[in-house]
Amino acid sequence: MSTRRPELICEKNLSYAWGRAFLHVFDRTSRNLCPLSISVTGFTNGVPAEVPELRQALDSSLEESGKFSCAIAAATIFPFRQCRHVTSLPRDRLYSWYLTALLPRLKKRCPANRYGTYFERMIAFQGVKKKNGKEIIKSVNQLEHIIFDWNRKRNHPKRPRQSALQVACFDPAKDHTGQSARGFPCLQQVSFAYDDEGGMAVNAYYPTQYIYARAYGNYLGLCQLGRFMAHAMGLTLVRFSCFVGHSELDANKCDVRALADTVRQILMKKAAEDHGTEVPNE
Repeated sequence: MSTRRPELICEKNLSYAWGRAFLHVFDRTSRNLCPLSISVTGFTNGVPAEVPELRQALDSSLEESGKFSCAIAAATIFPFRQCRHVTSLPRDRLYSWYLTALLPRLKKRCPANRYGTYFERMIAFQGVKKKNGKEIIKSVNQLEHIIFDWNRKRNHPKRPRQSALQVACFDPAKDHTGQSARGFPCLQQVSFAYDDEGGMAVNAYYPTQYIYARAYGNYLGLCQLGRFMAHAMGLTLVRFSCFVGHSELDANKCDVRALADTVRQILMKKAAEDHGTEVPNE
């Protein structure tokens, strides 16, 4: 029985947060039932602070392993490169272009996308609704529903309830299968929260997360999604939080040991700078 305390990581830098999560899983000697929680602040105009050296080290390792870069993993959650100027691109054009032009290419290019992408689930979630006693299939743009409901009540004394600002990614009708390994979706749910000062937080829940190959890109994509939603709602993204029920290294330790050494050195340098000491030479 696992009695260890859950791991809580709070940082003002996305790279440091991922680095600590990676080393936590890398150094773990056995599988346990302790969840992992990550919380990141330190945003500037909705963009999280990063350490280029650490992200480049991870991308290089991922490339050597034949895996996707952080940016590509992030794009399954939000197509940031195509929507970089979120202040000028109309949202309806983004949704239409993604579903009709980009999504078919993504599914054709990578077998891992055959079940869909997270952004597809967010803007075209299909469910059954009863109307006049008949069941009909309805496609819901969950992001646009939240934005519409928020702006519709902009001049009201009360905003939409916090529990209404959530997006489902897991679909039991599609995803409850007998497959031993499916790969999608690992992200179950995303929610948004707000405070009285115009700040917004994006929160995510992963029953299981691959810390090496996917986590950094997951966190980056969720922050980009949060920036997009904050802009549409007239808020400012100030926090990203992620709860992971079970974290997996998803790599042989021997294959990522060099990366772990690099990450450890970067985090040691940060700790030394925080405490005004020098990093010991190896």
